[in-house]
Amino acid sequence: MKIKITLLLLTVSLSAFCKVWTVVNSGLTFSPNTLTIAEGDSVNFVLANSHTALEVSQATWNNNNNTALLNGFGTNFGGGMILPAKLTIGTHYYVCEPHAGSVMKGQIIVQSAVGVLENAVSNVSIYPNPAGDFISVRVGKGLLGSSYTMFDLTGRQVLSSKLVNETTGVDLSQLKDGVYFLQIGTEGKQTFKVIKN
Repeated sequence: MKIKITLLLLTVSLSAFCKVWTVVNSGLTFSPNTLTIAEGDSVNFVLANSHTALEVSQATWNNNNNTALLNGFGTNFGGGMILPAKLTIGTHYYVCEPHAGSVMKGQIIVQSAVGVLENAVSNVSIYPNPAGDFISVRVGKGLLGSSYTMFDLTGRQVLSSKLVNETTGVDLSQLKDGVYFLQIGTEGKQTFKVIKN
């Protein structure tokens, strides 16, 4: 009995920090069509009865096809809830199964909930974090010239530019305080959580 109560309390305490995001359709468009969430969050698709959300590979998504990704998520017609077990860290590409050819598609970018700020494999460091009006992004030579894009919690792009030096300053002064996601690179994108205070 003690184990069950502890497990229940752990589940309740973890879910208090997770968020449920909503994706709707407007005609043959998902809104938002790009959503950035934290690991552990869920996504609720609220769709018209003629639409589904089906996870596909990036190649399938690029070609506007509807071949399901093995072990990917999927909803019934009218939508449904996608739980964290199906939303692992990385980018999830999805389409409306009957309307993929009409380019009804979207993506969910799942970020680490722990806010990793340094990736030793690709030599990326972001500091200070939490930040004030500026952050510095330090990258290895292999990423020089790469683009970066910053998104707010709704997935809206708020900044973008290029990493022209090994250490590039990024001006955050025009942004409101809050949580943002900095995406670096064009292929094999890496995303980092940035907090502005």
